[in-house]
Amino acid sequence: MRPVFALALLTGLALAGATTADEKDDKALKELEGTYLLVGLEGKGLKLTEEDFMKVEDGDRKIVIKGGQIVAFQKGKEDPAKLKIDVSKTPAHIDITSTKDKKDEVNYGTYKFEKVKMKDKDDKEIVVEVLTICAVEMGDAKDRPKEFKVNDKELLIVLHKQK
Repeated sequence: MRPVFALALLTGLALAGATTADEKDDKALKELEGTYLLVGLEGKGLKLTEEDFMKVEDGDRKIVIKGGQIVAFQKGKEDPAKLKIDVSKTPAHIDITSTKDKKDEVNYGTYKFEKVKMKDKDDKEIVVEVLTICAVEMGDAKDRPKEFKVNDKELLIVLHKQK
């Protein structure tokens, strides 16, 4: 009877310590929460850099992620969308669902969130949290980008998290 009890105890401990996929996604989504500034956009023949975005007011390039929602701000208006991630995939998946004319539109993409060392305007080294999203605009899940490259359907978006 002892081996059965020991096996049951070990199995119970292993299950108690296991993290479900949903818990991992929730943790990653919580890590993404915050205010970002758009610093790069590429796709459909367009390439805008951080230098280009410096000419735009911060309020018009602000994006907030909180509680499973992503909100873009432009000219004082909010453009909210639902945000869903799956960190079990490589690269991690991101789905951004917006509603237009009472119809859901899903942008399927991949993302990476990393800390990057950079120089500030005073040439001082800083660490910036960078969220990079590569997504298809109004495509299908099968069209989800597998790399952070832009072809004819993809948009590449680079965001810097604000402190």
